[in-house]
Parts: sequence; C-alpha cells; structure tokens
Amino acid sequence: MTPIKTLLVGAAVGVLLAVAGVAVTMRALDLSAEEVATAVVGGTEPGADPLAPPEFYGSR
Repeated sequence: MTPIKTLLVGAAVGVLLAVAGVAVTMRALDLSAEEVATAVVGGTEPGADPLAPPEFYGSR
C-alpha cells in the first residue's frame, strides 16, 4: 500500500473506534431525567414530586 492509502485506512479505523467508544460510554452513563430528578429531590418513594425544589433550599 502506498503511504496515503495507509494513512486513510488508519484514519478511518481510528474514527470508527472513536465513535464506538463514545457510543459505549454514553450507553453506560445513560441516566433518564426521571432518575436524575428523583436523585436530586432525594425521594425514592413513589409519591415524590420530581418538580418540587430540593429540601436543602430551605423555606421562606
């Protein structure tokens, strides 16, 4: 192979590996908005309101 072909093949393989790595990482770190809101509110009970402000904000 000529050096240019080798460079292009290497670049293509690198791009494919990078895309696959990012996809696997995002899949492993995927959190739904509901899970994040429940964790922020601190409530794991079914009646927890994910739109209510967290208790550490205090009250007026």
